Amino acid sequence: MGRNSKQPLEGASLPEALRRVAARWAQETGIPAVVAVTGEPVPLHPEAEVTLLRAVQEALANVCKHAQARRVSVTLSYMEDQVTLDVQDDGVGFDPSAATEGFGLAAMRQRVEQLGGSVAVESAPGHGTTVAVMLPLHPS
Repeated sequence: MGRNSKQPLEGASLPEALRRVAARWAQETGIPAVVAVTGEPVPLHPEAEVTLLRAVQEALANVCKHAQARRVSVTLSYMEDQVTLDVQDDGVGFDPSAATEGFGLAAMRQRVEQLGGSVAVESAPGHGTTVAVMLPLHPS
């Protein structure tokens, strides 16, 4: 069993690992996934990197299951005191106030909040969905 299939972060920066995950997902689903990185990448705590990578994997799995999207964009933004990750699709969207949170999203939210961050889901019927994850660069 190849180690890269299990550990995308092994020997790779977070931006590179996100690109690998998105490229593999796009190949498997046929849905284009573009990864953009803004700001100056800085090393994060390994747990934070794993949490962000898993958040992308969960968000992409949800796109595949629910969104009927034609394209997905993943944006990793390094800012002065935080790093944000946005996974945005152009799919069917939904009404977040009427939806129940699935196990994957609930687990993502719990992991992110344990690191002092937050998860927001923005969507509207017919207007796609954005999952936004924020983690502090220097957790207290």
